Amino acid sequence: MSPRRIALFGGSFDPPHLGHLHVARAAHEELALDEVRLLPAAQPPHKRSRVLAPAADRLAMVARLAALEPWLAVDERELARGGLSYTYDTLLAVRGELAAGGAELFFLIGSDSLHDLPSWHRAAELVELATFVTVPRDGESLALAQATLAARLPAAAPRLLAQVLAAPPLPISSSQVRARCAAGLPIDELVPASVRDWIAARGLYRAL
Repeated sequence: MSPRRIALFGGSFDPPHLGHLHVARAAHEELALDEVRLLPAAQPPHKRSRVLAPAADRLAMVARLAALEPWLAVDERELARGGLSYTYDTLLAVRGELAAGGAELFFLIGSDSLHDLPSWHRAAELVELATFVTVPRDGESLALAQATLAARLPAAAPRLLAQVLAAPPLPISSSQVRARCAAGLPIDELVPASVRDWIAARGLYRAL
């Protein structure tokens, strides 16, 4: 049997939306993945200044997104660990758990986040823990990420940039969803119905 192919897809998921689902589906198809694990962060180090929705709400919404596909799963480890969510710690832990089965580990990262990667905790070592797959937001952010990595992480840059999803991005963002909620506008075309209903029931994002 060939080893299982598993991808981690992290983020604040505040809230999760159809753009996230689009990325997961594209990665599942293009990389022939067996599983995509949605990995909500407790507190992303690069978003320390922004107050996120409660962890329990974000986890509940991610679970509703994951329920839409049999190959989607939720990994709660960063929420359970609390504090700042460092990708290095997470990848090291997951890699250790998967080592016995010989699974291949992938890490999905947006091109905008890839631009910031040189400032991440133990950034140069991340490429040793998983195969990085870039999710292009647009041509400009991808080009900027390529230039930044070449300048600041030249040894790791070729491997960090080796795989880029071919599927065009779906132009939806969590900030867009939050803004529409705060304005009392519908979000039916931006999030799954189950996530929409959770947001409404919990009164999330009514004010920014």
